Amino acid sequence: MRKIKIGLSALLMLILVSMFGAMASAEGFATTPSTNPADGIYVGDVDNFGNKNTHKTHGNFQNNTNSCANCHSTHNGENEFLLMKSGEHELCMSCHDGTMGFYDVTKASEAGVIDSHEMNASMHSVDKELTVGAAPGALANKSTASFGCSSCHNPHGSANDRLLSEKVADKQFGYNYNVTIVGYTETITKLNPVPIGQKAIKLNLEEDPAFAEINNATGLSGLKITKSNGIYNKPADGLTQAQVYDYKLNYSEFCAACHDDYLKNREHGPRDSKTADGHELFTHTTNSTKAGRSCTACHYAHGTDITLLRDTAGKTIADYTKPIAEGGKFGWDQTKAEAYMKDVSKEGSALKRFTNMAVCWACHQSTHAIANTPGTTTYPNTTDAPNFKVPGGDYSGKAIIK
Repeated sequence: MRKIKIGLSALLMLILVSMFGAMASAEGFATTPSTNPADGIYVGDVDNFGNKNTHKTHGNFQNNTNSCANCHSTHNGENEFLLMKSGEHELCMSCHDGTMGFYDVTKASEAGVIDSHEMNASMHSVDKELTVGAAPGALANKSTASFGCSSCHNPHGSANDRLLSEKVADKQFGYNYNVTIVGYTETITKLNPVPIGQKAIKLNLEEDPAFAEINNATGLSGLKITKSNGIYNKPADGLTQAQVYDYKLNYSEFCAACHDDYLKNREHGPRDSKTADGHELFTHTTNSTKAGRSCTACHYAHGTDITLLRDTAGKTIADYTKPIAEGGKFGWDQTKAEAYMKDVSKEGSALKRFTNMAVCWACHQSTHAIANTPGTTTYPNTTDAPNFKVPGGDYSGKAIIK
């Protein structure tokens, strides 16, 4: 009997030692990999070659990936796609609301802003029950699919920059083109489609200096945190002129996958549709290689608010409320600047880059010379524009239109 007791004691001691050893081992193991982009994001830090590396959350998944678990719950998903949140908007915004510190869509960028409640805010409403076919100008697009972030972006990866989907509303939009420009006449011929898996849209991305530590790190498969300057307007970074044309034209094709009646490549030519009484409808050219002739020349992709809106000088509220020495206006506080920049158009700010009809005036400036008519009227208490009968006249914002 004594031998049995000793055996049981020894067994108990072995279990306790094993438990202590397991706890000690767990204590020394980092449950959150050191290369994770943010707290609560578990992506793994060893790649297929055994090297320390950050796994990507969206696409190009490693063979030992853990990235799926950041969006999906295997047994307790909150919708039919096993998403960890009840809706797509809630899921995407759980990271892209600034949680990660980068790619925060609630802050102003070249894409605009989402979920802003600032004055004159208008945006693609990815948090409401809208259908893709409800897009303005959706003449042929009758899609009943719900509109959300994934209507434009592919969370599982894309060959295009910013995860822009390779198909939108079930349409492939990417093509190669032949562009011939003679004088002011532009002739565009659509050629072969860009194969799925090859880049159809390339944006002018540059490393974000706010994340220099990440961008300068080695051994991370070239992981870079970038900010966008929008579409390319001229050859750069090894791009040929033909590639710049392709990428720019495809961006408009991308938008037109939903807003199909807005895609035009004629010089103020008639639309393919007519009014009920048979009159032809006319439109702006939106499919062109020229500056100011693409969708993004006038609109932000995500949306706009009063902090983003500009006037024809290309200035924002923030510019006008700076100290005079830094280019601000004399006596202009936040209230005055907001009143000046407020969009009072009948249709609202409509994702516009420029406030009111300054979105038109920024390009169409053929009558601006009237602002330089000599006279006796001057601005009160300022020296920035003396002796103009008709105040105004700064149209430098045209330079930023692509």
